Amino acid sequence: MRAWDEKQLHWHLTTRRFGRQFVYLDEVDSTNRFLKENPEIFTLSGGVLIAGHQSAGRGRQSRLWSDCADSSLLFSLALRLHGQSDSKGMLSLLPAIALGRTIRNHDTGADVELKWPNDVLLSHRKVAGILAESSSTESGETIVIGVGINVNSIPSIEFAWPAISLWQGSAWHPSREVLLAELLNAWEPLFDAYMDGAFDSIRESWEELGPRYGSRMRRVEFNSVSEGEFVGLGLNGQLLLRLSSGEIQEVFSGDIQLQ
Repeated sequence: MRAWDEKQLHWHLTTRRFGRQFVYLDEVDSTNRFLKENPEIFTLSGGVLIAGHQSAGRGRQSRLWSDCADSSLLFSLALRLHGQSDSKGMLSLLPAIALGRTIRNHDTGADVELKWPNDVLLSHRKVAGILAESSSTESGETIVIGVGINVNSIPSIEFAWPAISLWQGSAWHPSREVLLAELLNAWEPLFDAYMDGAFDSIRESWEELGPRYGSRMRRVEFNSVSEGEFVGLGLNGQLLLRLSSGEIQEVFSGDIQLQ
């Protein structure tokens, strides 16, 4: 496997906390699982565990996340929370906003769209997925946010949602180290805004990159199916759908299919 270039990461990093502590592993089953079980490896909030390859990467609802070794950016970031427990649903929105903005900053013509709750699309195909999980220890609650980005290739297996790589879908072709640094640079101020309670600003930022207002969507969860129009995000980051009856449905979980 290609060695991780620590100097290149730090050269581009402008954060105060995010990424200032990191561990790189050539291979691990899941960066989220490893970090949840070993929270002591970082003394600062914002520590990052990076993997060259995940043998059992996971997405939402325990779905498989497959990657191409050294061709994907795979990492988990640990956040120690003090307060804001009622709005934790917004935390997984932050890296999606940060990645969408970062791609747009380098390629203004890139067709970037955020898919609720935690996917980033390029040209209507999935380039990144995000999974937020929480764990409690004696020192408090830690939120572990895993991010998987197809950088310069995509896995050969088929997924429910078509995949694309960053290099395929945009004119920006960064290394994994530069991509991580730029993503963390954009993510940290969003997290600071979250901790300051600037939830309206965060929702507006997501909606700027999200689906068009009034887009038709179908929400599926187990045997329950509902359809409606997208009308924004709620106070805690939940999806808001206007049903045919005119009722506004708050969606906190489930699969969202764009129509």
